[in-house]
Amino acid sequence: MPLVTTPVTVLKTYEYSETSKILRILTRDQGLCSVIAKGARRPKSRYGGLLEPFTDGIATFYTKEGRELHTLSDFELVKERQALGRELVRYAGAGLLTEIALRFSSSAADWELFAQLGRGLDRLVEEPGNVETAILEETWKLIVRLGFAPHIECCSVCGDLPVPDQPAHFDLLGGGIVCGRCRGEAKGVHLRLLTPEARGEMAALLAGAVGERRALETARAQRALLRDFIAYHLADHKPLNSFRFLDERLG
Repeated sequence: MPLVTTPVTVLKTYEYSETSKILRILTRDQGLCSVIAKGARRPKSRYGGLLEPFTDGIATFYTKEGRELHTLSDFELVKERQALGRELVRYAGAGLLTEIALRFSSSAADWELFAQLGRGLDRLVEEPGNVETAILEETWKLIVRLGFAPHIECCSVCGDLPVPDQPAHFDLLGGGIVCGRCRGEAKGVHLRLLTPEARGEMAALLAGAVGERRALETARAQRALLRDFIAYHLADHKPLNSFRFLDERLG
């Protein structure tokens, strides 16, 4: 069986039997993988408390063609992020990032996606400013990296620029804004109203340029739009469990 050694981020863990764990990991070189850590739950396991969500490490595991579950041989800790558990909003945001990676990344290597997830988790540990803003920005960055960038610069139907001081609508199904003239061509059930302020703040979030990590004036609307966008484009119209937890923490 080929032996693989690669940087990884632990996304989720499951108990397996009385002594072992199954890990879902995002790897730099193998994409999304599942590995079994035999004996990891034993009191004197060599893994100790290393194999926890949000942890970065260098994993070595045996692979076998045609099998989805690989066998972990070694794990060298690179970075633990236990500080996320001390504040529920940060923890909820980290859970959102890792659930997106878990559900929507592939088994193909994507070095930039792997790096982006790590940067996002690090920011949620260290962010000195508004944490909700940081969560929204980092979530959009992952979504863009996965290839689902929304289009808000111009109308997705006619291509005209939106009038700066007038509301527009975001078409969840089409993944972009529609102007007042084209609104009738989009199904109303998929439309979300965007005030000029909300459109400007959404553009800043997508650019990672909110500025001084301040609180958003339209934070609740931005969160709702992000939640619905993920549901429409990535999650078969179902909100992510981690988003429900985040909403409960933020109110």
